[in-house]
Amino acid sequence: MKYIIQLVFISYILISATVLSISCSRQVDQTDNRWSPPITITGTKGGLMGGISVYKWRDTIIVLQGLDDGTAKCFLMNRSSNSWSEAHLTGVPKGYLWAYPTIEQTSNRVYFEQGYMENDQLIMNVLVGRMSESVIIRDAMEKKWLIDKKTLFGETGSNMRLNEPGRRNWPSSGIGVINGSDIFIPYCLNGLVVTYRGKSMIVQDGPKNNCVFHSDDSGMTWKLERISDFEAWLPSLFKTKDYYYYLAVKDHQQDLWYARKAVNDGSWDTPNAVTKTFCNSALNWKYVAVAADDIIHLCWLDRRHEKTRLNLEFPNRGNYEVAYCHRRDSDSDWSKDVILSKGMLYSYAPSMSVEGEKIVVAWAGIQTSPDWHNKYATNDIYYVTSKDSGKTWSKLLKLTDGAKDGITFGEPEVMLLNGVIHLFYIQGKRESQELSPRLTKLNQPPWPIYYTQRPFPD
Repeated sequence: MKYIIQLVFISYILISATVLSISCSRQVDQTDNRWSPPITITGTKGGLMGGISVYKWRDTIIVLQGLDDGTAKCFLMNRSSNSWSEAHLTGVPKGYLWAYPTIEQTSNRVYFEQGYMENDQLIMNVLVGRMSESVIIRDAMEKKWLIDKKTLFGETGSNMRLNEPGRRNWPSSGIGVINGSDIFIPYCLNGLVVTYRGKSMIVQDGPKNNCVFHSDDSGMTWKLERISDFEAWLPSLFKTKDYYYYLAVKDHQQDLWYARKAVNDGSWDTPNAVTKTFCNSALNWKYVAVAADDIIHLCWLDRRHEKTRLNLEFPNRGNYEVAYCHRRDSDSDWSKDVILSKGMLYSYAPSMSVEGEKIVVAWAGIQTSPDWHNKYATNDIYYVTSKDSGKTWSKLLKLTDGAKDGITFGEPEVMLLNGVIHLFYIQGKRESQELSPRLTKLNQPPWPIYYTQRPFPD
């Protein structure tokens, strides 16, 4: 038995070495030196924690950094000097998530939302206003309405609740859409079943509801549009020329699915999966979608080629890949997906921006590394571009080249504006050691958030 175990272990080592050699056999282009010298915008909360969200509004890039109290720091670029300075986002009361607004690109309309469940009701709060060039929210209108559990789930048992007694519960919300007088807010709601055994309270999963809150009169009145009744997370909504798309993740984070409806039609179609190999690690749980004219572009971390290791507690290696696909309004289905990170062993959550037919996708990762590598370890920033709406892609390029020196680069955010790629990333070096091979101390001091730019490649 001892020799069989040794033979299995040796075979595993040989197979792993062969797989590693194959995975890194693709040549990655050298570091791209055509970027402007990086400048510091601000610092993080600590290490890779406390990054930024980047928004495009007309010819302006708005950078928001969420704070612990729900408010956000705001940074704007001085176009003449390409420098960044902190502005003051005003007109939004506390309680709203300042760092995650929905902005209508063709106008100056914006909304912030806050929803929570209390006393078996969903309390929805929405602030709708207009954004000025000085990032002041003007003409703000707050709308609050209550939705009971019967409206959400129909007739249920008396022990079905929206929240535990005396405590709040929160739905999962995401990016929405403003289209003229129409406002759409996507939500995923999970009910609870509360029972008692003596003095002990037992809380179990209850019914599910994935929905869109829709107002067709600029937020004066609202209605509920149901999408599905299975458990889901990370909802988001996008509009192409002729369709609305609702995206979310289900089935223990392995299915990335969608539903859509025509702009001039009031009914959502049956949800279907875009992919069934979405990454299943909450640490790297993210997808990004961009709607541009009559096409929606979609990018995510994919686990179809994830490798395993001889570890019963953590058998999956977590070596995800960056995948991409798109769909035009006239298409009958999504395009065949493409792996953009070929040649890399580890890749982490991507960022994507689209301008006309131009696309840029950026992410952090590394070409080769031992087991237990993660996004907090030493990584570089990589990116690819497309000039033809995702039909073909450039070679893989590196923005940074510091992983070999023990530097961590991560959490890239990219934005295309007027033919220029604007890219933001976090950079730092660990000041503490891993507590164990599977436990990393994350309370790092703040790291700088850098900005750099370059023209979109010809």
